[in-house]
Amino acid sequence: MRKDVLTHMYNNHASIIYKYLLKHGCRREVAEEIVHDSFVKAIEHFDDLDPQRLPSWIFKVALNNFRNYLKKASTKEELIIDNNRFLERLSADGDIVNSLLDEETANEIRDCLNCLKRSYKELLIMKYELELSYKEIASILGLSEQNIKTYLYRSRKDFKRVWRDING
Repeated sequence: MRKDVLTHMYNNHASIIYKYLLKHGCRREVAEEIVHDSFVKAIEHFDDLDPQRLPSWIFKVALNNFRNYLKKASTKEELIIDNNRFLERLSADGDIVNSLLDEETANEIRDCLNCLKRSYKELLIMKYELELSYKEIASILGLSEQNIKTYLYRSRKDFKRVWRDING
């Protein structure tokens, strides 16, 4: 049972965590190591963990490992997003931008995202950059789908506010 649960977790969540780390500017080899270390830690603590909470626990471990890496390496987190896709998807959920996209827009998106609370920024990246479903995000964060929908609504609303403040 233990092996089945962890194998299922790895198959369903390792690539999501890996892509998420890459979107935050993590180098490929470092992201691979963080994912590996997170799952090793899950194996070590498996008996102490609730299998339902395992996805969110692994995700939190991976994020903490990434933040520790940033501190040790004295580097800053750098968002790497596809600005065209991100804005297209985000504006499909509401009326945010009706302008042409260019290089400045990518910087403006990053600036807006960096002005948001960390949790809002993470949700928007998961939904609009990684294209995760509400169900996948809920599983990763250990929250209900309804909570994810509510938090994403708030995240989009805050993004719109910051966007308007920056861009007029």
